[in-house]
Amino acid sequence: MKINSQRGATLTTTIIAIFIGGFFLTLVFKLGPHYLDNRIVAGALEQVGQSGLKGQSSTDIRRKIGDFFTINNIRDISASKVQIKRSPEGVVLSLDYEKRVELFANVDVVLKFTDQFNSAEHTD
Repeated sequence: MKINSQRGATLTTTIIAIFIGGFFLTLVFKLGPHYLDNRIVAGALEQVGQSGLKGQSSTDIRRKIGDFFTINNIRDISASKVQIKRSPEGVVLSLDYEKRVELFANVDVVLKFTDQFNSAEHTD
């Protein structure tokens, strides 16, 4: 005698799977744009750094970075926070910043980003 048993997901496992999938989709949609913005910020430092920094004042460098941020719609990171360190070997551009994102109700996620360009490492 063979007993027929049904196989498949129960209502409980389906609901749990939907909640887990929803959680990960929420993470992607809330945190993903900040990582994309960070790639643009890193690209700005790289592009401005490779354009030749010798003889340029810190104000000119920050203005170029600020223009790059404006063109690429980076509104919440200020170019004035870019640190510029000069040495005989070259110029180092660095930007450290944090983003706080509300995930659920009273749960926040803090993202820390550190971007740097060293002209001494990129000499042609």
